[in-house]
Amino acid sequence: MELGIFILPTRETLDVVAIAKKVEALGFESLWVPDHPVIPKEITSKPPGGGELADYYRRLMEPFMALAAAAGATERIGLGTGVLVVPERNPLLLAKQVATLDLLSRGRVHLGIGCGWIKEEMEVMGADFANRWAQTREHVQAMQALWAPGTTAFSGTYTNFPEVYCEPKPVQQPHPPILLANAGEAAYKRIAEYCDGWVVHGGMHDLGKIESGRRRIEELFRESGRDFSRFNATLFGAKPDREVLRAFADAGIDRTLMIVKYGSQEETEQTLESWAGTLL
Repeated sequence: MELGIFILPTRETLDVVAIAKKVEALGFESLWVPDHPVIPKEITSKPPGGGELADYYRRLMEPFMALAAAAGATERIGLGTGVLVVPERNPLLLAKQVATLDLLSRGRVHLGIGCGWIKEEMEVMGADFANRWAQTREHVQAMQALWAPGTTAFSGTYTNFPEVYCEPKPVQQPHPPILLANAGEAAYKRIAEYCDGWVVHGGMHDLGKIESGRRRIEELFRESGRDFSRFNATLFGAKPDREVLRAFADAGIDRTLMIVKYGSQEETEQTLESWAGTLL
């Protein structure tokens, strides 16, 4: 199983370039960042795990800019979004951003995606909160069409454009892996229809559910005639313990993202060094 690192970069805390270099030098597989473009001052939406929205959500860096800086400072590590709120973004622009980052990084992008959960943020960004899964599906399909060779036109409920050029194309073909964050039968069907992998998110650390979920996704891939060999299951967060990680690997997890708590540059680097010493 691969080990990646998930950080919460803000102006007040992390030098993304320095952290990316550290992640690569220590031998971790990838670096991932979150996505929240804006947070309205007044919100009532509650985090999926309960409690109040952490203050750092209001100060997170734009993910593609942060990952582009990381790409320029590294040679090997993967660069992931964890997770991109797809309905909040124009798919034409997003397709170009992803492809450009994949080109500049020489094929290192992992596109973790979700449908969003902060209603007020999504409304400000022009997303259809009530139908966010349908909008996510359509935006992904539009991007997949734009990443294909040649010119592309698309007609849908949320996205319509005439035949256009969208260059550059991604280095990874047919496109960077798309991993969807959600669980349950509806999520597994979505993954099998238009994604390449699964982000096990939101505290779902039940080994039995992970095993059964992966088996169900594989069944759905095979039923639809899709190649399951490219599939990846990425787990968000786990106890930094070799036995715990081995159990997740046995359950079908291909990559675990170790979540660095929000803190200073020094604290983050110390955490990374500690994990590298005990886990790698």
